[in-house]
Amino acid sequence: MSFRFLLFAILIVTLTPKCSAQNVPVVVLDPGHGGRVSSPLAVYGDKYDAIAGEYQDKFRPGAYYKGIWENEAMYDIVFRAREILNLTLEEETQPEFEKILSRYGKASGGIKPVQAHLSREQSAPNIYFSIRKDPNAPYRLFDYPDIETEELKQGTISRINALKPQLVVSVHLTASDGGKNGAMAAVITPGYKTFNIARDYVNSSAANRKKIQQNFLRSQWGNWFIAAQGYDPFESFLCDAWIYYTGGWSNPSGLSPKKDSFRGYRQNMISWSYSDDADWWKEAANHPKETRYDSNLSSFKPNGPFWKRETSQPESWRRENGPEGYGGDNFYASQEIMRYVQTSFIQKGIDTEATSPEIRNPYLSTWSVPTYVNAVAAYLEIAHLLSSRDRMRMTKHRDVYAEGLAVGVYSLVYPVENKLKGKNGPKGKPVDFHKYKSLPQGNYFEAVVK
Repeated sequence: MSFRFLLFAILIVTLTPKCSAQNVPVVVLDPGHGGRVSSPLAVYGDKYDAIAGEYQDKFRPGAYYKGIWENEAMYDIVFRAREILNLTLEEETQPEFEKILSRYGKASGGIKPVQAHLSREQSAPNIYFSIRKDPNAPYRLFDYPDIETEELKQGTISRINALKPQLVVSVHLTASDGGKNGAMAAVITPGYKTFNIARDYVNSSAANRKKIQQNFLRSQWGNWFIAAQGYDPFESFLCDAWIYYTGGWSNPSGLSPKKDSFRGYRQNMISWSYSDDADWWKEAANHPKETRYDSNLSSFKPNGPFWKRETSQPESWRRENGPEGYGGDNFYASQEIMRYVQTSFIQKGIDTEATSPEIRNPYLSTWSVPTYVNAVAAYLEIAHLLSSRDRMRMTKHRDVYAEGLAVGVYSLVYPVENKLKGKNGPKGKPVDFHKYKSLPQGNYFEAVVK
């Protein structure tokens, strides 16, 4: 056996279920990032585009600050969280999970099983990178060609969807300022209804555009994430709407495409039932006007399986309105898990309510995972590495993060009689997954694969 194969065998994460019961809820825990920045972009990037025959975006390996690597820390935490959730799978270990849960509340009707998977293998050590031709292969979000055979391989999003989960929890950290006590924040993206504001904007008069801008900035989506220098929050929203619809950036005005900024049609970069037919790229190559491949938002026409999905009721449930007032079930799931993580640090005596990590307003943008998985998607920045207190938690108390994460996941799947009182504590109310499973067109979670 070669050294290369042996290392791969050691590092691969098994996704084999321990429990084969038919109706056990499936959850995917997705540790952020992995891999490394490599040149050239055309060989080692992400967002492989069949039209160009190369990657359209750089690979993002994750944050690093003062000895803390995001990809390693997140894998460690979600691996521990999965081990806690695995306690629910067997009758003999359920009392151990019940003991953990008892610090937060009581399971209504006793402990029930949750089948938790990990979305990727462990982040490989540097020695492994030195002998691997494509170190980013296991960590790309989107599908990619094998570097030797050119066979198309599934990226992280496709692998997640293939498991047909009802809940996905992506866990990240950021190398930014979390203030004195540290901070957590959800990462969310709106649904079609909100992005369609940009289409109304580009097709309106100058006077009406001003009203649209004012209304947007007064809404709960107004604090949009600024992804590029020279764009303000509303301009960033318009740019993200162009990316969502056309695959390319807009200029800051939001009225015209930015030159040489096409990043590909993301709905066709993954393996699922909502991609266009196999020869879609032949039609799309010239970006024909008044089609789903139009490069100009003013004349873009949404049609085809992906846009039918985007305008459907489940996507509105996932990404609009919801228990938090906006952001749908995705935002609620994110907030609820963070409330349990916050509570976990208080319960363990590491923090008080005064020193616990703040739950900040969400990061709003056209993020890939919350958009392209067919599941309720909680996406978390659970620490800000420029905060010394968050660095302390991240180096000394990963087990606390893991416990809060596991209990939060369980509470989203099954009812928990919450013993934690106070306006900032967890709600203990599960997501209504039944509505997604009982649609006239079938089970939303099952419909993701052909």
